[in-house]
Parts: sequence; C-alpha cells; structure tokens
Amino acid sequence: MFHQIDINNFRGIKKTSIKGLGQVNLFWGRNNCGKSSLLDAIFLVAGQSNPLLPVNINRMRDYRGISESDFALNFFNLDEENRIQITAYNQQPRSLMISELHSTSSRVDVLDSSSDLSTTQQGKRYGYLLTFSNDGKGMHSSLILRQKNEVEIEQKIEVDNHYSERLKCRYINSKYDFQTSVEGLSKIMANKAEQYILDALRVVEPTIKDILLSQSDILVDVGLQRRIPINLLGDGIRKMLAIASTIYECRDGIVLVDEISNGFHYSVMENLWKVVFKAAQDNNVQIFASTHDIDSIKGLSKAVRSAERLPETFVSCFKLQKKDDELMSFCYTSDQLEYAIEQEIEMR
Repeated sequence: MFHQIDINNFRGIKKTSIKGLGQVNLFWGRNNCGKSSLLDAIFLVAGQSNPLLPVNINRMRDYRGISESDFALNFFNLDEENRIQITAYNQQPRSLMISELHSTSSRVDVLDSSSDLSTTQQGKRYGYLLTFSNDGKGMHSSLILRQKNEVEIEQKIEVDNHYSERLKCRYINSKYDFQTSVEGLSKIMANKAEQYILDALRVVEPTIKDILLSQSDILVDVGLQRRIPINLLGDGIRKMLAIASTIYECRDGIVLVDEISNGFHYSVMENLWKVVFKAAQDNNVQIFASTHDIDSIKGLSKAVRSAERLPETFVSCFKLQKKDDELMSFCYTSDQLEYAIEQEIEMR
C-alpha cells in the first residue's frame, strides 16, 4: 500500500507531497483546491504503463477533446515543458513521468493530385510519452495521434512488452458507469457473497430483503408484491452498490472515490464509513476518497470512534489547501479530527 504520494506539474498542482497515508484516506478542502487532481494522479501512477489514462481521466469529467492543444491541459500552466512527475512510495516505489510528444516531420502539400491548393498539414503527429518504473528499471509506453484531415485522427499505442501491471485500481467518480456494478455483482453472487452486498445496501435502505441479478437488471425485494429494479431506489443505493462491489473486486488493490458523500443522506454517513472500513479490511484494499461535505467528515470521525480493533494508522484524514501553486496537506489524527469538529474549527 502507498504511504506517500509526490506530485509535480500536474494540472493546477506545481508540487505536493502527501505523507502518512493509511489504508483508508479522506481528502477534503475548498472547491478547486486539487482534490480531484490528487485522485487522478494516484490513478495515473497506479496504472503507470497505460498511455490512455491521461486522456481517460479527462473523459471521466465529460471532456473528450483530443486535439494537440487538449493534450496540454494536464500539464501545469498548460506548459508541456513542465513534465508531469508522480511517485508513489511503498515496498517498491513506483514512479511515472509524462511528456508531450510533437512531430518535427510534418509537411505541407502545396499542390495535390487534383490541382487544388491545400494548406493542410498531412501526417502531423503528437501524443504522450510515459516513462515509468517500480523496480528501478525505466520502461516506456506512448500514445501517438496523427491528424489525417480536419475530422479524422489515427491512433497508435505502444506499450513495453516486458512489463505487466499487477496492481488493481478502480475509480468511482461522479459519472461512474452503473453497468460496472452489474458486472461486479455477478462475480459476487457467483462466489455466494451476496450477503456482503445486502449488508451494505441496508445501510441506505433497511427494507431490502434480498437481491437478484436478472440479465442486465438488478432487482431487490423491499416487501412489495414483486421485486423492483434497484435503479428506482435512488442515487444512494446505486452509489453504495458501486462502492461495495468495487472494493470486493479490487482485492489487494486500490479504490478511488471522488466526492464519496454524493447521493447519501447525512444520517447514513457513519454507517457508510463502517461498511468501507470492513470491506477494506476484508479485501486488503487501500481507499482514497474526497469530499467537501462536513457531514462525511463527521461521519468518518464517529465511525473511527465506534470501531473495534482498528489499527492506529488505518485511517488518515487530510485537509488540502492551495498556496502559491503548491498543494499543502494537513494530516489529522482521529483525536485531532474529533477535537477540530467539537471546537467547530474550519474543516471545509
């Protein structure tokens, strides 16, 4: 598990070093302070050999641009000379450097075969180069795009064949795909572990008696004449299913949850965290979550106080704050967190 993350030149973060990470980690701070960028950076280094991730993290936020200028969006100050560097420390530290590629061999066709004048650059190439390591040996992968014409773009992916990623990492963001929950539930039910899911769902809806997977639908019994689609029970149920099933699937890996409190009533936050604690322990999963909601912070504090036999370093809480383009982190122990809440110290 990661115990420290260092980030340089990624989006709005010129530099940061987050130390003292636990198995369950919560980050909070003001809007646009860097919470989501921090999770994105962890996602990148966890899948360091995949050259599509720098594009996919933008797609998760509903931005699908892939022009040459779009590739600069992930670099600090939009300057690709500021190479992105992310290092995650554990038993074998893994490091990732991302550079932007530009072709110098573009040409301009002044006259084409049909005798029409043209100023279109044919064959112009751009993309990302990823240099990565988790054993001291540097390897490379790349995503190279070629602008064929005004509307067509060709894609070429190159990955070092000597490296095979073993670390599992899944990202639950605000636009998460519910279909992945269906796929996860099918694996859980195949392993006869549906009680695990039922216990989690009852935190949000205590009337749920059982759960059934029917083709691409998830049906639940809430005491009516017939089972109903789980989609009809609201965002909280769907979000809980996504969190619980994803943690189960990522045994010995990492799960990232952006804005973990979205979709939940404040009254369930303590029990939500208890579900996360147990699932993380049972499946040996490291959790990274973000929030801007004080109720989720209070719920975490209550869950820690009422939990039995949690390791001292199991939960880590961080307030994030921007200062001169550096992302500062302030780590709270469970006692410090409880005191700050009781004294109504600024937690948002």
